[in-house]
Order: sequence, then structure tokens, then C-alpha cells
Amino acid sequence: MMIIGCDFHPSWQQIAWLESETGETGEQKLVHGSGEAKQFYQQLAAGALIGMEATGNSQWFMEMVEDLGHTIWIGDAAQIRASYVRKQKTDKRDAGHILKLVWRDGFRVCGVPTGSSATCDNWCCIGTSWWRFARG
Repeated sequence: MMIIGCDFHPSWQQIAWLESETGETGEQKLVHGSGEAKQFYQQLAAGALIGMEATGNSQWFMEMVEDLGHTIWIGDAAQIRASYVRKQKTDKRDAGHILKLVWRDGFRVCGVPTGSSATCDNWCCIGTSWWRFARG
């Protein structure tokens, strides 16, 4: 099974990955606008597990990977940061750290809202829970 740690940004993402059956690892920067990210996830066998921090502007990405048959776990950014031993932050380290947490069962999942009510404007992650709020 492919396990991926994703440090997501609005226009690109840094990933670290592990193929659990072979032990093969790698890291890569994927650009969204060029279609590079979509192409990467399309070429994976269905069933990949992707872990990422809760962040805005990622609903399209969550829907895309779920449509491709992958599982996405969203974690609380503050808890992920608190679990760092080394405090110096880089995108490659963040992706690798998220991968390590997912692989070793240290990733606390906030949960992912699904279905028609899962729009960015009516859900938010607070602490370790997703909350729905009404606009208007």
C-alpha cells in the first residue's frame, strides 16, 4: 500500500511517500496548475492513504483523491507541529513527518466531512473535531 504525507499549499504540495510492501520511499514536489498533482495520484493504484494537515483551499484536492479511490486523513496542524522533535520547519520535513505519523499510527485524524454538506464554507476543523456552522 502506498502511504503519503502531504504538506499542502494552494498552488503546490510537497509529498513524502512509502510503498509499505517494498519499503521504497521518495519525496516530490507536485504543482497543481500544471496537472502534475492530479497525474501523480491517477497513476497510483486505488487504496493509497494520504495524510495532510487541516488547511483551507483543499476541498477540491480531497474530492479528487477520494474520486480516484484513495483515502485521505486530515490531521490537526497544531498537534502535528507539537509532535515535532526538531522545530526547524521546511516543507520536505513537514511531508516526511506527516508520513511518519501516518505510518506509525501517531496521526490523529480530525475526520473528513463527506457528501453534499462538505463544502469549505460550512465546515471547519477546531481541535480534533469537524464542526458545521450555518452562514447567514
